[in-house]
Amino acid sequence: MSDRRLVVVHEVDRMDSASLETLAGYAKDPAPYTCLVLVAEKVAKNSRLYKAVASTGVVFEYAAPKRNEYAGEVVKLFRDRGKRIALPVAQRLVDAVGRDLRRLDAEAEKLIAYVGEVSEITAQDVAAVASESATASIFELTDAVGERDTARALRIANSLLGSGETALGLVAMLTRHVRALIGARALAERGVNPEAMAPDLGMAPWQAKNAVRQAVRWQPAELAAALRGLAAAEEEMKTSPTDAGLVLERWIISSILHGRSDAVVRSSD
Repeated sequence: MSDRRLVVVHEVDRMDSASLETLAGYAKDPAPYTCLVLVAEKVAKNSRLYKAVASTGVVFEYAAPKRNEYAGEVVKLFRDRGKRIALPVAQRLVDAVGRDLRRLDAEAEKLIAYVGEVSEITAQDVAAVASESATASIFELTDAVGERDTARALRIANSLLGSGETALGLVAMLTRHVRALIGARALAERGVNPEAMAPDLGMAPWQAKNAVRQAVRWQPAELAAALRGLAAAEEEMKTSPTDAGLVLERWIISSILHGRSDAVVRSSD
């Protein structure tokens, strides 16, 4: 019995062009007794629909945080619930759970229940609760290596190994990623944009853009050395009694910090 009728339309971005044109025409002069809410994952800002809605009503954009902003979002999650968590500890939670705000919110609730009346969440609390409920993604490891974040790469590698991933499997994924970085850097230096190079790299355009962003952190010689180091690491894992996880850790440290061609140092050396 309200004065206005609420109409919510989901997945607007999946509508055909004729339907979008109809909506854009309506949005210019909407019925005064109806509140129309259009929900979409993405609508181009230069489209007729976006312009019509923006001029007549209100547009809200709920963008996901950038990669380096998730730890700050975790700090806010706990602060809104009356708890404190240091930024490095929040980053540990992100490394364990991944960049999924719903899962991070759920883990925050579990951690709050775990600590009870204690006001601050510690790294020990995160290790006791979050690391057992979720593991990091292999793609988070490749991103950490690409961004030359040694500490994060080591934490994620240890988490993955602890969850059952094999060191050889991680080396295979890292080899693929380093090759992509070599290709992305070479193509970018030729003036090829990420969208155009995506098919050659076997990536989606957004992945190619991410690869270019990471590749500029490396010199070509460093990427070549990292690739040689991965080949040596794989050989050592298959032929040496040395712990495979230790071999992987040595490659991460040597390649990211030093860009050395002798990224794997055998135990017998």
